[in-house]
Amino acid sequence: MPSLRTSFVTSFVIALTLTSAGCATRVILVPNGDPVRLAEPVRARVWVPDASGQIIQSQNRVVIPAGWYALPRNK
Repeated sequence: MPSLRTSFVTSFVIALTLTSAGCATRVILVPNGDPVRLAEPVRARVWVPDASGQIIQSQNRVVIPAGWYALPRNK
């Protein structure tokens, strides 16, 4: 019967092999505050003016089409 240490090392090597064998994820960091262009449609609540002109959050989610830009809030 294998020892606990041998089992742990074997499990670790198998896990390391499986996670490094083509399961890589490409990460792209976008600087905070930069505009981005949507790659696919997004359903989200948006800020809209009410009857008095005050900016409020929409009650329902809207679909923002792919290709539109999302811009940072003015400071």
